[in-house]
Amino acid sequence: MSPLGQRRVSTTRRTLLRLRAALLAATAVALAACLAVFLGVARTADAAAEGSVPAILAVHDAQHALRSAHAAAVRNLTDGGLLLGGPGVDYQRQIAGAGQYLTLVAENNAAGDDGTRDIQTVEALLVTYTGLIGRADASYRDASLPAGGAAWLRDAASLMDDILSLLDDLLAKQVSVLDEQRDNGWTHRLTPAVWLVPLLVLGALLVPTQIYLSRRFRRAVNVPLLLASVATLGMVALTSLSLRSAADLDQVRRDVAAVQESRQGQLLQVRREAADGLAEEVRRQCPDGCDRTVAGLRASAAPQPPSASAAPAPPRAAQTTLTHAARAADSNSVEFVLPLLALGIGVLILAGFQPRLAEYGYRST
Repeated sequence: MSPLGQRRVSTTRRTLLRLRAALLAATAVALAACLAVFLGVARTADAAAEGSVPAILAVHDAQHALRSAHAAAVRNLTDGGLLLGGPGVDYQRQIAGAGQYLTLVAENNAAGDDGTRDIQTVEALLVTYTGLIGRADASYRDASLPAGGAAWLRDAASLMDDILSLLDDLLAKQVSVLDEQRDNGWTHRLTPAVWLVPLLVLGALLVPTQIYLSRRFRRAVNVPLLLASVATLGMVALTSLSLRSAADLDQVRRDVAAVQESRQGQLLQVRREAADGLAEEVRRQCPDGCDRTVAGLRASAAPQPPSASAAPAPPRAAQTTLTHAARAADSNSVEFVLPLLALGIGVLILAGFQPRLAEYGYRST
């Protein structure tokens, strides 16, 4: 018999220690991969829900409010029965609403400094626009200056086109950010492999380990390791929620496109109404010598081609878009549950191996 001091750790014990170390390492790698991907997707979705999506919808609302305000001003100022009413209550309400929407855009602006500069420019031009409407109102109130009122309205219409063009640029920048968020690395179609492969490796180690222990120690099943396998499936299920968030981001982008198309159709209709009214007013105030101006206004009021027409958006389309964005950003506290599951797997692995290691002890090979 060998002396006590020369007894060696058996090869079985070394195998058990190596298997345990491999399983613990695989658990740590799987946790790191799952958390990295899940948090990356969650942060991306949250940035969309809290920034680009509400900013896009607010720009749309600001555009519609401004177009509606201008149409109301033209309608009221050119209607002889409403001269004392000025641009009208509807104009004032829509202008105030546009200011509130621009404030929302500024609060949620996702386009950085470029977006901020565009917002500031629009706000400055809007002050000039309201000044032109005020001058038009003053001219119409003076019975000797109705032609001057039409001229001020024409200038206001031209400035409104400039303002809306700037808002189109701002909108494009916000949409570009949303596209980047939807298509970044965390939501790429191959990203699930980053977390799924480590979990599959962990599962692939757990199954043969249980078979090995069953055969080597003649035990029907190792309950802790079986539970660890179930917990691994739980990590797969929870991390796969990141796929749902990515799909929700895709849906949000489709929702935004639908809202854009519908709002564009609405804007064209309001623009046509205002341009028709202004063209008629210019023709009335300047029957000779203003044919080119009237023709230009008529051209801007021409019906849009069928491709530019848009079906009305479904009721509460904007709210539905925000709901989808919020759902994409909702992590359901998975980022806290994943570490707990991984910790549980580690504890179960230790519990599954400890009796076998104690049982085999320091036997000789």
